[in-house]
Amino acid sequence: MEMTINKLPAPTWNRLGMNESRISNITIDAAWKAQIQVPNAAITRENTEIDWNSLNSGLGQDMDVLGASIEADSFHVENNRHRNEPVVYRLQYRDTHNYYNKVQIYAEENSESSYIFTTTNESGCAGLSALQVKVYAKKGAKVRLYFAQLLDKSYDILHDVGGFCEEDASVETVYISLGGNRVYAGGLIDLQGQRSGMDAKIGYLGRDDQHIDMNYVARHQGAKTESNMEISGILRDQAFKLFRGTIDFLHGSSGAVGNEKEDVLLIGDDVVNQTIPLILCAEEDVEGNHGATIGKLDESILFYLGSRGISKEEAERIIAKAKIDALCSLIPDEAVRKEVEVYHGGL
Repeated sequence: MEMTINKLPAPTWNRLGMNESRISNITIDAAWKAQIQVPNAAITRENTEIDWNSLNSGLGQDMDVLGASIEADSFHVENNRHRNEPVVYRLQYRDTHNYYNKVQIYAEENSESSYIFTTTNESGCAGLSALQVKVYAKKGAKVRLYFAQLLDKSYDILHDVGGFCEEDASVETVYISLGGNRVYAGGLIDLQGQRSGMDAKIGYLGRDDQHIDMNYVARHQGAKTESNMEISGILRDQAFKLFRGTIDFLHGSSGAVGNEKEDVLLIGDDVVNQTIPLILCAEEDVEGNHGATIGKLDESILFYLGSRGISKEEAERIIAKAKIDALCSLIPDEAVRKEVEVYHGGL
């Protein structure tokens, strides 16, 4: 299958080659059998009658087409249920195939729930890891998603999030990407209801000749909606990264606020870093902010650490680890946090 993914909501100059990404020869063998831990009866595995294909996502419609034959794992959270203990959804690949897993979360009014998704593989395995998570959050529902992508370089990756929020609902995402070869990730949240919200914290490490391509969109439709995107990354060796971050204020989003901030540490002279912060505005009374801090380690920091016997390479490793550790600390499961720490410590 030929796929066009990670499209900007409004294109920029074609000559930049950043409006979208096109990938070819994508095939799916099956869904991998996930290991799923559901902590209590407040979250059930029921299907709902939502038209999930109508929910937009970061990678886009071709991701829906690719997974059309895959049966979803569904989670249904009852009204007014507040559960701090997360559902843990593990994909640990043990052979060489292309796998697509689909997850659908229906959160009823005033519920709270959390979900952790981990992708790992046994030594010697290779293939494609495709994972799509879609969320429908009804009035006042709070849904938190945590992703730890810890695959070998033998894997290409398609990880996708789509969400729809009614009044006072929110979807929070923490995505940590440390492995893979070609990594395509995206998230789009439709803030339909008044005072609904999106929060996305994205962390990545690009190394060797890794290719990282991301697209995150906050679509403000309701009044007084809020979005926040924080992206923190490290690029070293000959790694490539393209990040698209869009705050889209549609008509009717009066009083909405959107913020986007990216911080990228460049280690080496051969990395390629591309960023497109985009604010679209069809409403007057809104506030959109974006900023980026991109560069190498400050020489004064290197001098200070060097005076204490720490080499430049070790200093870079310490700073990079601190960036990932800050996001890792947000994952509400000690075992998963340990997995991330062990994986990152071996890089």
